[in-house]
Amino acid sequence: MDGFIRSGKIRYYGLSNFTGWQLTKVVHLARELGVAAPVTLQPQYSLLVREIEWEIVPAAQDAGLGLLPWSPLGGGWLTGKYRRDQRPTGATRLGDNPERGMEAWERRGTDRTWDVIDAVQRIAEARGVSMAEVALSWVTDRPAVASTILGARTLDQLETNLRAADLHLSAEDISALDDASDPRPPDYPYGVLGVDQRSRSH
Repeated sequence: MDGFIRSGKIRYYGLSNFTGWQLTKVVHLARELGVAAPVTLQPQYSLLVREIEWEIVPAAQDAGLGLLPWSPLGGGWLTGKYRRDQRPTGATRLGDNPERGMEAWERRGTDRTWDVIDAVQRIAEARGVSMAEVALSWVTDRPAVASTILGARTLDQLETNLRAADLHLSAEDISALDDASDPRPPDYPYGVLGVDQRSRSH
């Protein structure tokens, strides 16, 4: 990658789907070798997938990398197109294939997911905007996020998604979304006990 930069073939490079320790290792190795380090990381990140906040986001911030989240709408779940207890059909990602990867109906259709969708819908209705705009605004304004990767299938979806750039949620809105989407890690090492142990060791 350093050679590509020096030869003018690319300006920068980034990583995708790395864990926190892998990201840190790459950055430190690049510094040790005196070569160009990555400038960005592409992780899956949305109101439905927040576990990267435990290790990956802090590692990216420590290394000075900007995040470029993919699947910020949770594979369409956060747009309001799916309904509880109503298996998807028709021309949607899950309508075409309900068992589709990590977005699969049975895997993702948990009580937590529906709680998040309900919270997004309440805020969208109160503000007179789409659910997609609310979900995209939330992820785009998260710490370390430099930009967001959109995956619109139609021009209408793209135009709706782009409107999210002008939407900034209130502290009350963000708190409601954070509470509904909190992945609630076990007590250790990411939960309350882990935080307590780390504070004592300092």
